[in-house]
Amino acid sequence: MYLQSHSVIKNKLPNENEKLGYALGVSLGNYVSQYFDQQKKIGVELDKNSILKGIRDAISGDLKLSHQEISVILKELSDKLKNATKIQFEKNAKENFIQGQLYMKSFSEIKGVKKTSSGLLYLLEREGEGEELINDTKITVHYKGTLINGVEFDNSYKRGKPVSLMLKDVILGWQEGLKYIKKGGKIKLVIPPHLAYGAEEVNGIPSNSTLIFDIELLDVVNRL
Repeated sequence: MYLQSHSVIKNKLPNENEKLGYALGVSLGNYVSQYFDQQKKIGVELDKNSILKGIRDAISGDLKLSHQEISVILKELSDKLKNATKIQFEKNAKENFIQGQLYMKSFSEIKGVKKTSSGLLYLLEREGEGEELINDTKITVHYKGTLINGVEFDNSYKRGKPVSLMLKDVILGWQEGLKYIKKGGKIKLVIPPHLAYGAEEVNGIPSNSTLIFDIELLDVVNRL
């Protein structure tokens, strides 16, 4: 079946110029199709046939609208897309917050899990030994970060190298949670949005996400 389809396409495109034009057309078509699907997800319906007509007319030079009309219409579309994107963003943020609350409620019922006054949940796996951490502590850690749906967004173990940084430079959930362990300790943190990245979208982490971190504290250097 594959060889037959390939043969049909090859027969319809006898020379290199036609193949090149076809390849460019497919590339453009894929882009338009992806754009169409993206707008549909946020509630903006575009007519594919009209898009194809516009492409053909632009190539032939036979436009059905003036350049001024096109400019006005595209500006209106841009405003509509911005508004739709904002509405969808706010809807997703609200849903993420609700799902995070439900997850934290469920996690809090696990044996050994503790909740702090700030709303942080933690499960101490190994306390470790040595000095207590302060804000000016330089820490070296291995960690894995996931969303509540199981999607992993960061993992130092997979990179094969631990991370060293100042405790005061990390998110609030880490600053608080890591003070419950010492060198050699290990802890699981479930961090609500206000102790993580809040309503911001950061490096693939959606707005209002509750984050889960498994952290192993490898080394501690307290600065005097």
